[in-house]
Amino acid sequence: MARLLVTDFDLKAGELKFYRPKVDKTQTHKLTPRTLAAAKAYFEQDAPSAGNLWRGSASKRDGRAAAGTLTTQGLSDRAITSRVETLGKLVGAEGLSAHDCRHYWATQAARSGTPIDCLQDAGGWNSPVMPLRYVETAKIANEGVKLA
Repeated sequence: MARLLVTDFDLKAGELKFYRPKVDKTQTHKLTPRTLAAAKAYFEQDAPSAGNLWRGSASKRDGRAAAGTLTTQGLSDRAITSRVETLGKLVGAEGLSAHDCRHYWATQAARSGTPIDCLQDAGGWNSPVMPLRYVETAKIANEGVKLA
């Protein structure tokens, strides 16, 4: 999130293309209708015209602008962590982290029947070991097993 650029979004195609440095992959994701609507509203009302999509806030120490004024610089990972935690408090989820959101997404996708290979690809994992952590154990151990 901290590295997203304005150019990563193709709102006409409803897609987001971005680089994941942790796994050294560039991925294209189709935006859900609600996410696309939110992105369009952001681009129409508040998004910068170029560069980093997310803007940081000036602090009292940096002297560039009044504290809290939005700048054109991108957000650091630390700033995103702080904002997610603050938003979590507002909705009653004390201690919420960006990783919690990723965990929730992966768990919901697995519960909804997303195949492991699709979940692995969408999550950017290099092996099925990580997405398998989000799959619940079947109530019937051999449910879904098919024999010739």
